[in-house]
Amino acid sequence: MRSVADMPVPGWEEGCEQISQVLERHRIALVGPRLLSRPTLPHLKIDTKLGDGPLYSIFDVWFHWMD
Repeated sequence: MRSVADMPVPGWEEGCEQISQVLERHRIALVGPRLLSRPTLPHLKIDTKLGDGPLYSIFDVWFHWMD
């Protein structure tokens, strides 16, 4: 699986590089799918109606909402 940062869009290379530099200056990292798909700690519960758990990913922890 590839991340957005790994897929250059023709004509956007310079803009993407500028965005990456700004994020880097602010110590913000783009997190890839390898980390986001890792399982969370077993005791964590995510409030969502889209799944029953008990296995949630790090993506679920960072980007959850009550749906």
